[in-house]
Amino acid sequence: MKLRTRIQLYIIVTLVILLLIVNASIYFLFRQVSLHNSLDRLHEQGRALAETAATVDWKDTARTSLFQADLPAEGMVRFIGPNGQSEGVITRAEKYRELPFTFSSQETDHTYYHEGSWYAEVEIPVIRNNDIYTMQVAEELVSLEQTLQVLKYSLTLAGLIILIPCIFGGRLLGSFLLRPILALTSTMQAIRNSGKWERMKIDNRRHDELQALSDTFNEMVNQLEANFSKQQQFVSDASHELKTPISIIKSYSKLLDRWGADDPAVQQEAVQAIHSETERMQALVDQLLILAKDDPALLDKETVNLSELAKTCSQAMETAHQREIKVEAEQAVTVLGDANMLKQVIYILLSNSIKYSDDHIEVSVSSTQDEALLSVTDYGEGLDEKEQQLIFDRFYRVDKARTRSKGGSGLGLAIAKQLVELHEGQIKVNSTPDVGSVFTIILSR
Repeated sequence: MKLRTRIQLYIIVTLVILLLIVNASIYFLFRQVSLHNSLDRLHEQGRALAETAATVDWKDTARTSLFQADLPAEGMVRFIGPNGQSEGVITRAEKYRELPFTFSSQETDHTYYHEGSWYAEVEIPVIRNNDIYTMQVAEELVSLEQTLQVLKYSLTLAGLIILIPCIFGGRLLGSFLLRPILALTSTMQAIRNSGKWERMKIDNRRHDELQALSDTFNEMVNQLEANFSKQQQFVSDASHELKTPISIIKSYSKLLDRWGADDPAVQQEAVQAIHSETERMQALVDQLLILAKDDPALLDKETVNLSELAKTCSQAMETAHQREIKVEAEQAVTVLGDANMLKQVIYILLSNSIKYSDDHIEVSVSSTQDEALLSVTDYGEGLDEKEQQLIFDRFYRVDKARTRSKGGSGLGLAIAKQLVELHEGQIKVNSTPDVGSVFTIILSR
């Protein structure tokens, strides 16, 4: 069943139920009030007849005309003796003699439905010759039945009159609600069929949930398109980066196959080149795997002394690359994180500074009440504003030829950014061309 049909059906069913409840309430309330009013009127007639019965012998048929003035037009008066037997009936229609009766020593009233008609009845005790009799005054509510019939037809007609425009209103409401959904479906089908990123066209700004649906879809498409472009670029760059060492390995393996056995120098050169490119390719694959595992659950969190970590990493890099690295660190700046991942971030920043600068490097560790800061400063080539915005993108390189000559893959800073964000931190760069760069890590304490 289509959603539009279901909306219409729900509206119609709900409206029908409400109309039935309201109309039934009106009908039964009107009937109850009318029956109560009929009983009040019959009580007045009954009391007048009781005064007449106290002075006139109702068994004297010659004097029954005295009861005619207060006798109900559609009813009767019956006198019931203490033995429960009928002792006289005064009526204008013989059918009323068949109505049920009972003796009662108290004034009572009730209404009942008998053989297709509503009746109102009161019982009034009458004292005569020191005996208590019951005077039963009953009236067939003919006018009430006619009124209830008219009311029933009127309520039914009114319900139909209300229901018909509501059916068309339900169709309009269904169309209104489904318009953005249909537009969403059409846009998704267009994307599937054409392979192009389409957006929902928004004519009016309604500022409601349907508008939010359209805006959210368009934002999602923008994000998917951006991610897809990055994925394509990622695959293209990864293929290109892997193609280079593979091509070198292939060339040297051919050279080794042809001349390696006869020329030891060629053999040594080929083996060293193959080994170097294999390590480079292995490092690249490892970096790609790190980028693929973007999951905070991988963190092995513990209390890490960021000051000691910075000193350890700086000393190791200083020894390995024979470069001066100055460290200024506050005592015991601790954070909660994964020590190995944070160490890798520091190594990436130091390695980056060593590659692109010739002067000394400065590392500083400081803290505030809520944050820990680690900065790596170099006095190298620096970056302009555009490069600073792109430097953390995967495979981005300021100078691709220069980067390849220095062994970079363009993944280091992307990995550093991802590892810092796994710790719910930030990494920032402040750089000036031909002056140097400052990379700062900000972590919560």
